[in-house]
Amino acid sequence: MSEKRKVLAVDDNVSNNEIVEEILSDDYELKIATSGEQAMEILKDFKPEVILLDIMMPGLDGYETCLKIREIPEMKNVAIIMVSAKGMASDMYKGHEVGAYDYITKPFSQEQLLESIEFFVEQKAGSDKY
Repeated sequence: MSEKRKVLAVDDNVSNNEIVEEILSDDYELKIATSGEQAMEILKDFKPEVILLDIMMPGLDGYETCLKIREIPEMKNVAIIMVSAKGMASDMYKGHEVGAYDYITKPFSQEQLLESIEFFVEQKAGSDKY
């Protein structure tokens, strides 16, 4: 059996983390951070293919966390998916501007989350062949 793909979920809301864990834990190696600062610590030893990143968090918000992640050389091309209740076009634009690959608004469906993650995991798997 192949190794599970790695996902880091970053959200200060415990309920949101429980939902993500229920959706992903069977098929992915999942780590959860409840703050941007904690995510940065986890990334010292954990190299995910995909990062799910909430925007509205105390301390480092999602935008700041995304910028900091992009400063890590081996994380320059990791797929960062912003997950937020903020659904305005300007919020999405800002997410892409700081380095997010995709933007999902809450509440999201299981299918929506899985499709986005699987798209980037498959894309990475394809690029690893060359």
